[in-house]
Amino acid sequence: MGKIGYGTLKNLCSKDKRKVDESFSVIFNKYKNLVYFVSFDILHSQEESEDIVEDTFLKMYERRSYFMSESQLKYYLLVTAKNTSINRYNESKKHLAYSDDIHGVTEQNGISIYLDKFKEVLDETEYQYLVLHLLYDFSFKEISKVNGLTVSQVSSKYQRGIKKLRDYYGENMK
Repeated sequence: MGKIGYGTLKNLCSKDKRKVDESFSVIFNKYKNLVYFVSFDILHSQEESEDIVEDTFLKMYERRSYFMSESQLKYYLLVTAKNTSINRYNESKKHLAYSDDIHGVTEQNGISIYLDKFKEVLDETEYQYLVLHLLYDFSFKEISKVNGLTVSQVSSKYQRGIKKLRDYYGENMK
């Protein structure tokens, strides 16, 4: 799916309901998986993650006039999904473990199982950059902007993480 332009973001605030619906649909279809994976990584529950998707996009819709760029929208969705999921987790205080239910959800959701194993090898920052870049399609520039770092610092940390994974899995595959 291509980039979301300023026109699409502007149409979210249009008086023409059809334009609003079309723009919202484009944004929802592009980012629903991002929001779902962020939530699922925290809650490990398909049903709860689907609720978070609805909540996140409802909040985005209520604040639709604030978004001037796709990266701003993407960051908002990511942070909102993460914070809403953490709040939901803290409210329930029951963290569901990975189970056989996860394997049947979808092939993409199985990625979370592998990412959980990467946590054993990578430090928190390397893991975070790897997930943001590979799974959520954030550029190094976007990651650096959010974290107040240079692009080269983010790229370097990401490359170190990839090297650690290659070294670890290369040794364990023999």
